[in-house]
Amino acid sequence: MHGETGRAGRLIRRVDVRLTLWFSVVFLFSALVLFGFTFANLYHTLREEDRQYLQARALGYLVRYRTSINERSGVNFLVNELSNDILTPSGRPFFARIATSENVQVFMGIPLREWQEFDFSVLEEGRRPHAEGFLTIDHDRLDYELEVLGVRLSENYVFQIGGDTRTRDNLLRFFQRSFLLTFSVMLGVSLAGGLFLAARSLRPIGALNETVRSIIETGELDRRIPARHSNDDLDEMIGSVNAMLDRIQSLVTGLRDSLDSVAHDLRTPLTRLRSTAERALSEGADREASQEALSDALEESDRILGMLNAMMDISEAESGAMRLNRREVDLTHLANEVADVYSILADEAQMSIRVAVDQELPACADPARMRQVIGNLYDNAVKYGRSGSEVVVTGRVVPGPEPAVEFRVTNEGEPIPESDIDVIWNRLYRGKGAGDRRDGLGLGLALVRAIVQAHGGRAEVETSAELGTCFTIILPSNITEV
Repeated sequence: MHGETGRAGRLIRRVDVRLTLWFSVVFLFSALVLFGFTFANLYHTLREEDRQYLQARALGYLVRYRTSINERSGVNFLVNELSNDILTPSGRPFFARIATSENVQVFMGIPLREWQEFDFSVLEEGRRPHAEGFLTIDHDRLDYELEVLGVRLSENYVFQIGGDTRTRDNLLRFFQRSFLLTFSVMLGVSLAGGLFLAARSLRPIGALNETVRSIIETGELDRRIPARHSNDDLDEMIGSVNAMLDRIQSLVTGLRDSLDSVAHDLRTPLTRLRSTAERALSEGADREASQEALSDALEESDRILGMLNAMMDISEAESGAMRLNRREVDLTHLANEVADVYSILADEAQMSIRVAVDQELPACADPARMRQVIGNLYDNAVKYGRSGSEVVVTGRVVPGPEPAVEFRVTNEGEPIPESDIDVIWNRLYRGKGAGDRRDGLGLGLALVRAIVQAHGGRAEVETSAELGTCFTIILPSNITEV
């Protein structure tokens, strides 16, 4: 018993069942209102037709009565006419009665035997007959009524004519039965169709619930809700939820990779930091050796902090959480500013940086983040460039319906190996040319690509023995693109 109650409760809690029930309630109420209005309208129409028939009959007899010479002869003439018409009716059967103003019956004609079961005494009750208007005589056993119209012939006589409501009542009962049958069929169809359509329409909700439950239970973030390609609101919701899952997976994967990278790459500097601290604390260490050890420890701390900040920036950019203060900036101006800063690094490597751009390169970007991008490209170009060579910066505006700018940094040096082209953008990747350098974190190009993609752009690389290595970033230049 409790199990059945529980199953019924779960069934009622289903959204498709509740929507179907609500739809059925609305349908039931609307159908009942429509039936009530139609039935009332039909009833009044049929009753009006019956009364108009009696009124037409009564008017005909009234006209013939008033064409008589005197009142008495008129009554006699009307009695003869009614007797003939009741015995041989032309049309629907009717009964008639003539009475004096004191309700003394002069004539009574009843064509059908079953009508005689009705209690006509109601017409004889009282000192004055029912002279004008309609009244109804009912019967406990029969399923129809008699409707009577009273008309005053003169001051001394009253004429009453009536007929049954059998045709009207049969038609109304037929209408009721037809409605109940039609309503039952339509209600069943609406329930079945409503359940089918509601279940079909809300199937994405079930798929969403199943996907989320699977992710919670298994921890696998690669599950997605199947798209229906119906271009409706639910399909748009599916796309939004799948996009959100993609963003979450990207964020979690980025955090996992960051943690793995940090755990792997921090082991060596932390070990050196510990060794340096132990050297400073060892017995017999003089003041000069201790200061040198503390200086090395500070350098390693700065290196670790820089690595952590770079990884945080990459993770924020790749996950879409990086806040960008976008506005129209000139990449040519930024390139010259950053070149002044990195000229010292280039001089140490016996190289130079030349910005060979003679026009503005307007881009819709965050100036501070673009300085990071350009600085990392300069640092990478100097680090892997040939001594005595030149780092050349070029750029151009790309016209079109979606205007953009291309910004290139080219150096002369050993080309990137074919096998490394796809991995140079990875975190903590360091080329062979910088394998023995402690100032490289292996995060510069990963940060470049992450920031550029966060701006809606892309980063590319070309390399050859003749031309050297050229890094290109392409950014939207329309200030309205955010």
